[in-house]
Amino acid sequence: MEDNNKNEEHENCIFCKNPVMRSIFTGILIFLGAFAAFYVVSDWHFKRMMDPAYQMRRMDRVMMRDADRIEHMARKQLMHQYRMDEKIASFVRMEKTNDAYKIIINLKPFDNNEKNVKVSVNNNVLNISAAGERATGHNQEIVRYSQNFTFRDDVDLDKLTKMKDGNDYIITIPMD
Repeated sequence: MEDNNKNEEHENCIFCKNPVMRSIFTGILIFLGAFAAFYVVSDWHFKRMMDPAYQMRRMDRVMMRDADRIEHMARKQLMHQYRMDEKIASFVRMEKTNDAYKIIINLKPFDNNEKNVKVSVNNNVLNISAAGERATGHNQEIVRYSQNFTFRDDVDLDKLTKMKDGNDYIITIPMD
């Protein structure tokens, strides 16, 4: 009796008698399943992308990366400035004798020309400015130097003398 029920169920089945319909129906079910899976995954992803906490973490990472880049650039610039200051300290020096102050400037970085060094006096303040160009590899650097020297009243800045001695430019300031 059970065999009769099984045969009866298969006789009423549309897909059992028609294999083309069965293939079309199977294809439609696979397509709907894949679409549903894609929709669920894309919906999860979209909801995650729109989550404010996720966006904040992402923006924090971007801002930290930018801050690291800026810090690196600033550190690089400071090291460059530090190296330049070390070089400047090596070509400008001040000496004190019993009767005068001497400021000795190495002219090599300033194109070995004393015209590139400007000296001005304002009350008890001596201002020295210098500039020169230097070719390094395929680049050109502009070297600039500016410094103010403040003296006490025992110095007469109106009687200062300037002279070139080889590669040195010597500014002599007599003391009273």
